[in-house]
Amino acid sequence: MIFLEAETGRSYTYAQVRNTAIRFGRGLKANWNWQKGDVLALYSPNTIDYPAVIWGCLWAGGIISPANPAYTAKELAFQVRDAGAKAIAVHVSCLATARKVAKTVGLSEDRIILMGPAGHPEVKHFTAIRHTSPSASPQRTKIDPRNDVAFLAYSSGTTGLPKGVMLTHENMVCNIQQLRVSESAELDWKGGPDGQGDKVMGFLPFFHVFGQLPHVSLVNDGA
Repeated sequence: MIFLEAETGRSYTYAQVRNTAIRFGRGLKANWNWQKGDVLALYSPNTIDYPAVIWGCLWAGGIISPANPAYTAKELAFQVRDAGAKAIAVHVSCLATARKVAKTVGLSEDRIILMGPAGHPEVKHFTAIRHTSPSASPQRTKIDPRNDVAFLAYSSGTTGLPKGVMLTHENMVCNIQQLRVSESAELDWKGGPDGQGDKVMGFLPFFHVFGQLPHVSLVNDGA
């Protein structure tokens, strides 16, 4: 097991994260004709589904643009429009605002998908976006790690409106390696014979790059 959500008891193994991400990535390409550089906005408090959604979008060649779940409709609409987001992955607690934003920016409601709890009567969970055709499955999009953007994170806007900060795949990998080196003296990443390494609490906000790196690095370490 790599992730455990204390509130719900849900968990992911390394294999489950990988398989869920690939299924989602294939679903994006098969159902929505997802293209390299298409942006998926994330609008959710911390949930165990963050890693699978992120890696699935990146697998399909997309870009992740995480948004503060405390944003008002006006604030979220600015980011969705400015980033050119083609879809929004949202927690059910933020769904009403996301729907209002979709209408404001002209985004079809069928491009809103849920993270976290499933079972909403009108909005699909991200796990429902999958390749079901008998034809050959879509393949992972090739990227240039040094130049292709992986995350479009928005600044706090202290000198005006928030601005998109482009982080490449290489930017993120370099930060992950720095994190692993800096924490290697304190944390047992691999674990002993039972495979159980040290546990890390995910209390930082996952919509912020500072909170994304720890959980992304854990998945990367087990890939």
